[in-house]
Amino acid sequence: MPEIEPTPQTIALSDLAAQVSSVRAELGTLNERIEVQGAIQLEIAKLLQSFHMQHRALPEQITEIVRAGLETHAKDLAPLTNDAVSKLEARFNQINAQFHTLKQVSNLTLRELRPRTDKIRCVFIVQSIPMWDALVDVYWAMVADDRFHPMVVSINHSHLGRAEFAGEEDVHKGLTEQGIAHLRMNVSPIEALDILRSLTPDIVFRQQQWDGPVPPGLRTPEITFARICVVPYGMGVLANPNATDASDEAYDNNYDQTYHRMAWRVFCETEITRSYYRSFSHSDPDKFILSGYSKLDKLLESKGKGVWPIAEPNGRSFRIIWAPHHSLAIHGAGFGVFHKIYKQMLEWARRAKDIQFVYKPHPALSFSAPRSGVITNPDYAGFLQTWAALPNCAVCEGSYGELFDASDMMLTDGVSFLTEYHLFKKPLVFIDSGVHARFNELGRLAERAAHRVETFEDMRKAALGYKDGKAWPLEQERQDLLDILMPRQEPAARIILDSIADGIYSSRS
Repeated sequence: MPEIEPTPQTIALSDLAAQVSSVRAELGTLNERIEVQGAIQLEIAKLLQSFHMQHRALPEQITEIVRAGLETHAKDLAPLTNDAVSKLEARFNQINAQFHTLKQVSNLTLRELRPRTDKIRCVFIVQSIPMWDALVDVYWAMVADDRFHPMVVSINHSHLGRAEFAGEEDVHKGLTEQGIAHLRMNVSPIEALDILRSLTPDIVFRQQQWDGPVPPGLRTPEITFARICVVPYGMGVLANPNATDASDEAYDNNYDQTYHRMAWRVFCETEITRSYYRSFSHSDPDKFILSGYSKLDKLLESKGKGVWPIAEPNGRSFRIIWAPHHSLAIHGAGFGVFHKIYKQMLEWARRAKDIQFVYKPHPALSFSAPRSGVITNPDYAGFLQTWAALPNCAVCEGSYGELFDASDMMLTDGVSFLTEYHLFKKPLVFIDSGVHARFNELGRLAERAAHRVETFEDMRKAALGYKDGKAWPLEQERQDLLDILMPRQEPAARIILDSIADGIYSSRS
């Protein structure tokens, strides 16, 4: 039988069939890889959950074993010696370190195995609405940017790491009022971690560097399955309290926590700030990005949009913000002088009918004041009630840009407002406790730009002087500070988004 000469059509069909077979084989291999990767990812997630549960249960188990042994052999055993206790603690620390290593290896493996999607998935862990201004512009910029898929979760937190975990309801209400969709994590720490992991984030933002104020499941060692990005919640203006040299100003509490060391990107407010981060030499210096401070951009958006919370039926009054700090100066250290002047402030407010006062305390003052032992007659809750009942007074919590814009001046003994209020170019009187932590270079610039006083009477006289039209004498000092605080022309949020996208996409190529 004669051979049939192949035609171009049959050759093309043969090639197409071969290509289809090849594609099918590749798809089969890819499906197997996806199935294996998904199975590995699921197993690692389960392993992490198991580690976490065992880690939390371990101290109780050891304590129970020791207690049971003592009860069983009480007649035969002498009391445990310090040496025995030390050995037990050493063994516990060894086991704890082993769990930590296993968790970190598993977290990093999980990060690498995460399915790659076109959009960068970012989770914002929100514990405080007043601190949310530092990140909200970043969130909204991501909402408008096709490269990102931002998500927000609301959590309970502990004031200063020394109170019960609470407050998620307030965060939920605050986010709802701002029209921000969010998941509520008012659940156990393990459940919170499981929920966070199920969101498969590429990036995680937390509001503070300290682990104590957040639930255990959301602390630094637990969340390294995603890349941690740091945007400070407040401007760092404090110097190292233990420094013996004026050049040694960087404060590890602000610039070298575990959270900073484990972070993938740290976005720095100023060049001074970046130099502090880099001085510790515990991190890749390239991860410290000079972005400017998104919170300042958010505050500047409030200019011309002022809202004052007190009615003015008889025409415009002189408007003063009183902003006390939480660190009451009662043991030879601290910024806050609330306990020294709150009665005088009440009396002044009662007499000064032509002045309106808004009380804007640090969010932690409601925790620290009642526990200070020096707030008596009335107690702190009584003070708030009395103050709010005065017709020319109000209490303001939460966001404050519009309040700053509507005000005429500020009285503060605090820290963050010593930089932030200058944006509005209004008189700022700083009440110096005389025993507070030292300022760093940035803090000294902020202090020089403020009218500094040491007593209530000097503060009151300064306020009345500006009320009567006294010109602000520190214009150049204020401008010097603002030049440092605003180091970039672009909005900080844009620089942050571009840095994240460049880093993520380059790692995927």
